[in-house]
Amino acid sequence: MTRLAAACFLLLLAACGRPASTPQSAFDGRVRDWTADILAESPELATSAGVGEDIAGAGFALRLDDRSGEAMERRRTAAIRRLAELRAIDADTLSKDEAVTYSALDELFAANAAAAQFEFGDFNPLGGAAPYVLNQLDSAYLTLPSFFDTRVGVTSLQDAENYVARLGDVAGAIDSETARLRADAERGVIPPSFIIQRTIESLEQVIGTPVTNQAYVASLRDKLTPLAAPAADGTPNPAARRAQSLITQAEQITQTRIIPAHQRQAQALRAIFPRSREDAGVWRLPEGDAYYRATLKVETTTDLSPEEIHQIGRARVAELTQQLDISLRRMGMAQGSVGERLRTMTADPRYAYADSDEGRAQLLGDVRARVERVMQMAPQWFSHLPRAALEVRRVPAAAEGGAPGAYYDPPSLDGSTPGIYYINLRNLSELTRIDLPTQDYHEAVPGHHFQIALARERADLPLLRRLMSFNAYSEGWALYAEQLADEQDLYRRDPIGHIGYLRWQLWRAARLVVDTGIHAKRWTREQAIQYLSDTTGDTPGVIVSEVERYIVWPGQACSYELGRREIAALRERARNRLGPDFDLRGFHDAVLREGELPFSTLRQQVDAYVSARAAAAR
Repeated sequence: MTRLAAACFLLLLAACGRPASTPQSAFDGRVRDWTADILAESPELATSAGVGEDIAGAGFALRLDDRSGEAMERRRTAAIRRLAELRAIDADTLSKDEAVTYSALDELFAANAAAAQFEFGDFNPLGGAAPYVLNQLDSAYLTLPSFFDTRVGVTSLQDAENYVARLGDVAGAIDSETARLRADAERGVIPPSFIIQRTIESLEQVIGTPVTNQAYVASLRDKLTPLAAPAADGTPNPAARRAQSLITQAEQITQTRIIPAHQRQAQALRAIFPRSREDAGVWRLPEGDAYYRATLKVETTTDLSPEEIHQIGRARVAELTQQLDISLRRMGMAQGSVGERLRTMTADPRYAYADSDEGRAQLLGDVRARVERVMQMAPQWFSHLPRAALEVRRVPAAAEGGAPGAYYDPPSLDGSTPGIYYINLRNLSELTRIDLPTQDYHEAVPGHHFQIALARERADLPLLRRLMSFNAYSEGWALYAEQLADEQDLYRRDPIGHIGYLRWQLWRAARLVVDTGIHAKRWTREQAIQYLSDTTGDTPGVIVSEVERYIVWPGQACSYELGRREIAALRERARNRLGPDFDLRGFHDAVLREGELPFSTLRQQVDAYVSARAAAAR
């Protein structure tokens, strides 16, 4: 039976069968079962979330995710099964809180079940699909070093032994992705030639790193240093010998197993390179147009067509270009297109940080000061602030080449690890004083840290609700947070930063144009680069990195602006209905209090807030 036939059979059973009896405990039990299934398939997610063996299963802290083809098939089949199981439940019997969970899960499970029909690439039951197993952005050779460094805690020698045991799975994880690369190539799914070249370059950088400097080894050594340190009086620490033995084991595993797995992966990429093409979009893949529509649904939680999204982007680009023209003229810059003037401003050394250790330190210091300022002002806009700490760190050097300019890594559920705002310092010409403030508001506060950390701290929500993600909500909130910073006068004494804010908004509008251009309108990589260069005037390195990201992660770039539009529209609808009784802090509570939601569910939550607020004001 094909996956599609199996899906239809399961859904038919769900539709024809008598609705299940679903008292509160029964529904909660079903949600817990789904959570356990998902965590059993992802010990890395369980570790990152900070859950225990009672939830994630015995021994999960010794294992990595299974990345084999069989595991991907298992996850796709489970995604289809979960949708059938959910729709067999009579939603009319659920409590108010359960109904919110049901609504959110229905959107998540339906979108992922649709994406599960495609038998290539990566599939994540909480995060959708991506077409290429190996790429420059998020394959295991990049994600696992970061996982070991930031999420695998070592506070005892036993933790260190678990670290080393888990390290033994790394080579197998990399080899599994190599095997899936080959299998996908036989299906006609081969990354574009320039993505293969970029990935090989990234792998070669890892392969060429001395073993003592490899991320896996260096991270363990750093974590063991305080455990093996001599006593204050100089007395030798009896743990030092064992600690050194574990570091030696990590070096041996890295040298004899992990690096050779990287070498095999690079060789596999070289082997398929002659069969690759320059075509950038997924339209060229098997059922590529349908695949793109499925990823758009996952990433945006809308039913908008690629053409509709493209036109929304074009209109927003025109609007923001006009605003930038006015702002640039006020700065005395009136000659040339907006893109040309932005390019001139970006190249102005007055707005650059020195490309040196001192410049990087100054940049990080400025970011931390800006974060602190927002945290002091945030109670004016929010009733609840995250308890989790926020750390500002640079992207690890080994991942800088393919990583975006910045990203946020959420805190664990148990509070053992903080939220982390990563900044890519590969080239300081890409991080000017023009754009950096808005990046901080997006990635850190009041953007992703507020939205994600607050959701993870809602202990009364089902665990699955705190773990699942909707990109349009998450990225839409972060883009709305940039708008909020502008509305709250954070750029009042910073006209250059305000131009950066408008350019960031312009970028997200342009992404709608470029993502649909690449994957639906058959734009080339060069067309996309040229359009973004002409439109945003940003640096070549930033533009190339962004375009290649859209190529390997179709649809995700559309989540930002479509999400912002929805949240801003909900706010204006609430403001219009409530008039003088509208409260910004209350609106933000309504948007954030239930965690990440699809927009169909979020609209219901905001409408409920408006009704309750209106009733209280009578």
